[in-house]
Amino acid sequence: MPLLTQFDTPGSLRDFPAGSAFYGRWHDVINGMLGATPTPGSGGVGELYNPHVTNVNVVGERLLVWMGFPRGLLLANRDNRQQAFELGDKRSATERNTQVEYLEWQMTKEGGKIKKVTFVTETPEYWQTMFTFDRNRVLSLYRELVNPSITMADITDAGGSYNPLNAWNTTKGIVHYIVVSPANTLSAAIGLAKDSVTLGRATHAQDNYELSPGAQTSADPRVQTDVNMLARKGLSVTGREPIGLYMVAWDDTGWTKPDGSPVGNYWRIPRGRPGAALRLEYEVPASEGFFVSDIRIGGRPITHGGHLAEHVTVMLGGIAGTRAA
Repeated sequence: MPLLTQFDTPGSLRDFPAGSAFYGRWHDVINGMLGATPTPGSGGVGELYNPHVTNVNVVGERLLVWMGFPRGLLLANRDNRQQAFELGDKRSATERNTQVEYLEWQMTKEGGKIKKVTFVTETPEYWQTMFTFDRNRVLSLYRELVNPSITMADITDAGGSYNPLNAWNTTKGIVHYIVVSPANTLSAAIGLAKDSVTLGRATHAQDNYELSPGAQTSADPRVQTDVNMLARKGLSVTGREPIGLYMVAWDDTGWTKPDGSPVGNYWRIPRGRPGAALRLEYEVPASEGFFVSDIRIGGRPITHGGHLAEHVTVMLGGIAGTRAA
């Protein structure tokens, strides 16, 4: 197939008018992450490549999917799930964060009850690139998504640079990823894919038992296993356009209203689209007369945002093929 002319924005977002130079800026970011030359697989078999510079005949797609709630918390607290969910809601600018599956969320409360839960898979690289290009556009998006009273000083540091750990992206709201260990960034996801074609071995792992141990997450082993498997077949692998991390499914089967009847569709996608959501909100309409925390999942009341995150599926899309002649 022809070389990719320009990388698209995550979810094909159009935060600037058509033809804006911003889209070229974002292309440069992704192009730089993937590099000018392919990353060879173990023993010289397979590779991770940049479709802008390497011509590959695509033979198929593979969606790498995992649960949004941190697997490590469930493993460490297998006999105390309530403790796992309490820990799962930790997300701040100063504490060690627990939302490490490339999904971060925050609850909005009213009168002590959960009114809304907001989930994001937006990356800091995208917002930093936007800010460098047009800081006023970033401010307008913050006002639209979080609070109309936000000022430029609220989202910048003393030197006027963008501050991703500003209060409206940590304690007072949520816009994009902030977790850094393991890093919830697009560059980290691409770096994981690059590492997965090699895994530090002379030959490819033959199955999941041979894989090098990594973070106790759902995301990292999923990417490692699938990318390594594709490279082991001698295939060239890259991210599916538009490259990004997405929420692809959310299952409210078995969720009930206070009267015991099934819940309605209370999900909303402010950014992205069905099958590729970047921002997802769960809020009961005021006309229903109850809050999110009045809903029960399998008979148990919702007390934490993680109760919902356990039902959200995150995805990184990949494609694989063979080098074009």
